[in-house]
Amino acid sequence: MFGVRLMILLALMGGAIAYIGDKLGSKIGKKRLTIFGLRPHDTSVLLTILSGVLISLFSVGILAISSQSARTALFGMEKLQKDMKQINLEKKSAEAEYYRAKELLEKRNASIKELDGKIKEAEENEQKAEASREAAEHDLAAAKEQYNQMQGALASAKNEVASLTEARDKLSGEIKELQEQTDHLKTGLVVMKQGDVLYRAGEVVFAGVLQGGRGEEESQAQARWLMEGTNTAAAERLGIEDPSKAEVTWVQKEEYEKLIEVLNNEKANILVRVRARANTVAGEPVLCALEMIRNDVVYTDGQLILRKIINVEDKNRPLNQAFSEFLQEVNQTTVKAGVLPDPVSGKVGNMSAVTMVETVKKMKKSGGQVILSAYADGDITTAGPVHLRMEVEKVATGR
Repeated sequence: MFGVRLMILLALMGGAIAYIGDKLGSKIGKKRLTIFGLRPHDTSVLLTILSGVLISLFSVGILAISSQSARTALFGMEKLQKDMKQINLEKKSAEAEYYRAKELLEKRNASIKELDGKIKEAEENEQKAEASREAAEHDLAAAKEQYNQMQGALASAKNEVASLTEARDKLSGEIKELQEQTDHLKTGLVVMKQGDVLYRAGEVVFAGVLQGGRGEEESQAQARWLMEGTNTAAAERLGIEDPSKAEVTWVQKEEYEKLIEVLNNEKANILVRVRARANTVAGEPVLCALEMIRNDVVYTDGQLILRKIINVEDKNRPLNQAFSEFLQEVNQTTVKAGVLPDPVSGKVGNMSAVTMVETVKKMKKSGGQVILSAYADGDITTAGPVHLRMEVEKVATGR
């Protein structure tokens, strides 16, 4: 709007000045006025020129008054051009600086990108190093555990070596003792050709039932009683009048210590049989071995052991033979049940001749088929012996 108003103002001003100049020119021409000695026509032209000049001056003045930009264009153009030139130079310098900064920024961005890659690679390497460290710590812990196990195994191996060394020394001693026993046996074989055998190999020299779990002192006392009883029995067999003055039996120290250990640990009664290791003749010590077995009750008093039907009138088998076979079956049955037989005879007990005769008489008196029953006469333990109570019952007709 300001420009439009300015143009209208300039047009009105220019028209007014032209009109005034024309009027002045006309008046001067009509009155034939002169200025500076000029002719009237030239004076009219001069006035016209002056009106044009005034129009231009007033136009410029109005423009200068009304607009800072116009004043700057009219009076400060050279300065503005210099400023524009300086600004262009600064612009070019700024552009050059901008491009340099942009290039530097690109280089720095590239460096930053490279650094980011290196940082990422470093982080990955750090993660790998952390994983490697954890794996190394795990391997170290496993190695320590394996080391501890190896230390334990080494200690165990050392103990085992010590045990084996001790066992070797012990075996060496036993080998030496066995060699001595062999020499004694060789001597005994020579003696056997010239003397009587007092004990056969495996024969029971003495036996006793000892009570376990009664303490170290009682176990020692019972073991000494067993050894003294063994020595007394062997001395009597050898015909020595005072057994206390002669030691005729010999038991390995390890077996004696084993007996003490069993008595201390077991709560039950223990049957101990002292058996000859080899044939023994007069003049030789009796080499013995210890046999230890729990002395459990195999048959209670009155318990039936064996029952069998026998035909008394069987002519193909005499009655005495049938009764002997029955007793053999009783012996086998009790052995299977757990009663220890005599290692030499294989028997578990003896029946008096009177009982045998009376039983056979009862069988004959009944005649025909009879039921022969053998009952335990009192409790029978592993140690034996087996005492029997015999009953004879006639088989009823039609049975």
